[in-house]
Amino acid sequence: MRLFVVDEDDWNELTDGGQQPVRVSASDLKQASRIRRRVRADDDGVAVILDVTVAVAGDFRSARTALDEAGTAGSDGTVRFAGTMEALVGLIADIGSAGVADGVTLLAASPRQDLDALGRDVLGRLALRNQARAS
Repeated sequence: MRLFVVDEDDWNELTDGGQQPVRVSASDLKQASRIRRRVRADDDGVAVILDVTVAVAGDFRSARTALDEAGTAGSDGTVRFAGTMEALVGLIADIGSAGVADGVTLLAASPRQDLDALGRDVLGRLALRNQARAS
């Protein structure tokens, strides 16, 4: 699973990927899956990277409040996530295992969200999750 972040309009990859990335937005995972199939039908040598607007906090209620205060709920045309770090890791893992996308781009719902740190934490937890499954 490839992981990107947007920092001041720069699209930065935190992983090492081989295929050319194609960044896409979708309002939900079903639409994202259809977009991926369409893009890969045209060129199966690309990696489809889905935008996900995130608000992460210690509990769902706080994260949802942050998402609502940022004014992004329903207005930005991306998949939106509000929840804990563990729930975000689960979502990203599910996106990959279900073939919805080859990676995600994390977009901050709030400027207070440190996406680089968040992304690195996600990668570490995904690695631990994969190790646990392999054993």
